[in-house]
Amino acid sequence: MIDALYPIMGGMISKYVTNAIKEMMEQINEKIEDGLSFERYKRKLKSKLTGVSETELLLEEASDAEIKALFVIQKETGLLIAAAQHGEKEIDDPEIVASMASAIKDFVNDWMKNAEQTQEVQLLSYGNATLYIESAGSVYMIAFLDAEPDYDQRTKIQHFFAKVVKEYSDFFHAFNGESSAKEIAELQQKMLEFLALENPHHPKQHTTQKHNPLKFVGIALLLGILGYAGYLAKNAYTYHQLETQIAKLTGEHISLEKASDGLHLEGSLHSVRHMPKILAFLQEQGYPKTVNELYLPAEEVEEAIRTLREQNSIFGKKMAALDANISHIQKTLTEQIGNRLNAKIADLNKTITSLSQKETKLERTNTEVQKKLDDAAAIAHVKHNAITRLAKHFGERKTFFPKTGALDFANNSLFQAGNSEPQPKALEAFDKDVLRYIQTLMEDAAIRPYIKHFMIESFTDTSGSHTLNETLSRERAEKIAQHLQTLPQIQRYGISHLFTARGRAESDPIIVNGIEDKEASRRIRIRFELDEKKILQSLQKVLISEKNDFAGKSTEN
Repeated sequence: MIDALYPIMGGMISKYVTNAIKEMMEQINEKIEDGLSFERYKRKLKSKLTGVSETELLLEEASDAEIKALFVIQKETGLLIAAAQHGEKEIDDPEIVASMASAIKDFVNDWMKNAEQTQEVQLLSYGNATLYIESAGSVYMIAFLDAEPDYDQRTKIQHFFAKVVKEYSDFFHAFNGESSAKEIAELQQKMLEFLALENPHHPKQHTTQKHNPLKFVGIALLLGILGYAGYLAKNAYTYHQLETQIAKLTGEHISLEKASDGLHLEGSLHSVRHMPKILAFLQEQGYPKTVNELYLPAEEVEEAIRTLREQNSIFGKKMAALDANISHIQKTLTEQIGNRLNAKIADLNKTITSLSQKETKLERTNTEVQKKLDDAAAIAHVKHNAITRLAKHFGERKTFFPKTGALDFANNSLFQAGNSEPQPKALEAFDKDVLRYIQTLMEDAAIRPYIKHFMIESFTDTSGSHTLNETLSRERAEKIAQHLQTLPQIQRYGISHLFTARGRAESDPIIVNGIEDKEASRRIRIRFELDEKKILQSLQKVLISEKNDFAGKSTEN
């Protein structure tokens, strides 16, 4: 694909660079010809104060992208709310261009979501034309530029857009296509003022060949899809290579998945001993931040329990042998006649009493061993038991996950749009279900000691930018966790410190028949996390204690 595209891409890049240099030289010549202007003396003064040469300042001014036009478009309907163009109007029909740009943006974003990417497209470029897209609330703004904007220009566009959204948010949300509203005239005037302010170095208009927006947007879309497909293929190949090398190194077949919080390790291990090797290998390959979601090998635990059961069987055989010996002694005593055997009979009775005591002691030991085996089994299956208890209360809910024990709560009226402060009325029903979830686990003495965290996670739908969604979801999760810590029931349990908040943004949308259910995507999730290290320590303690007890009893017997 690269060999086939190189002649085309090479020619495009060469043409683009040539045109860019030509335009930059024309702009520099204009600056030089304007020798007696106020701008020249202002530039000289700036050069003296900053220590930067006047030539470098001219190059910097010449390299700024010109913002040709601004469009504000309603997300849900795709209607053009307002448009403004700088200087000579290069776009004859803004309505058609806005509809086409909106359709391309939605297509690319849907395609990226299907590829499990969370960020929305912001730049589409072809030749000397660039579309810069900012999204917030119920609208998004498209800026047409003659080059890709730098960081400062993006920041200015973002600030202007944020100010517009804040001022006209209610109007944007209720917009129905009526173009005679006074707010549209006000907004267009502010957009024109912004364009005039941000294009001070482009006062002259040159007659240039008009570009067909549909053509360069379509080509930009094709190039974006090809580039992004290559990026996905490269990542998939990299993770496949890592998984193959881990399988050769340890014999373990696991899956690797990249996420915002690190590299996720998924699957099951055959032996705990392989875990340090896998982490060390990933560290060497440049992946120091990992999230361990691997299942521990239950076979090793089952093997230890099996060994104890075999040892218990040995105790049973010893008890049977003792019973046989006692029966034999009783039979011998019955057959003995004579006073000379009375003394021996008395001694044998003592022996029988002693053996009976030992038998009683062995029975008691057997009971203790069985109890410890039951304790070990309960510790080994604490997660299964916890999920089973939760399933009795929440198993009929579609939002309950029987594999992990997590429970989702629909946002509904819990938060207002764009707000991270929970609504008091909606909290009453939410608190009731959350307390029932927590009490189900904390009331079981076999589960309570191993609860490490109660994770509160907040999800948003895919609307808006990833940065805004991530900040909003994190703040909502933190607010819910702080609220739960204040509840009297939580304080009675003494578990306020166990709540952890995490913002998941739009990372896990709910898709129904290929379309996102945005109401379902906006939700709060609670799930418990067990202290795996503490479970292993407790299990080890029980097994070692039983092993020592068995050794001691064997020595006594």
